[in-house]
Amino acid sequence: MRCKACNVDLSETYTICPLCGEKAIDEPARLQGLKPAPYPHNVPVKKAEDEKKEKTPFSIEKIKAYFSMI
Repeated sequence: MRCKACNVDLSETYTICPLCGEKAIDEPARLQGLKPAPYPHNVPVKKAEDEKKEKTPFSIEKIKAYFSMI
């Protein structure tokens, strides 16, 4: 099996390309012996905005120490 749009070889178990979603055509693969790779379960991805960022504690002592080193 091959994907006509992506021009990649697919395992015989695929009827739709997992990369682009196009229908796979029944053409001999250029690479022989391909096996399907298991994909992980679909888990929602956390957005960077949703994650809480740790704030650096602010203190006068740290500012004094920084400027005293300069």
